Amino acid sequence: MKEHNPTEDPLYLLSNAVEKGDPTAAEKVKDRLNKSDDPSEMRYLEGLLLLLGEKPGELEDPPDYEDDPEEYWEEY
Repeated sequence: MKEHNPTEDPLYLLSNAVEKGDPTAAEKVKDRLNKSDDPSEMRYLEGLLLLLGEKPGELEDPPDYEDDPEEYWEEY
């Protein structure tokens, strides 16, 4: 069985870049996000963008806080 080396995992490398404050991290995360088709990976990458203070993508819309009880129950 082949051992998993985390230093070769692209998500680990991106997370490490974000953690260390790499100035190119946001661009690298956005590039990976644009190429990904995996919803879990896309959410993770959007989380990294949030940590960087960047605007996240469009995976999830923020909840609508209108006074519409029916819409409230649909969203929650």
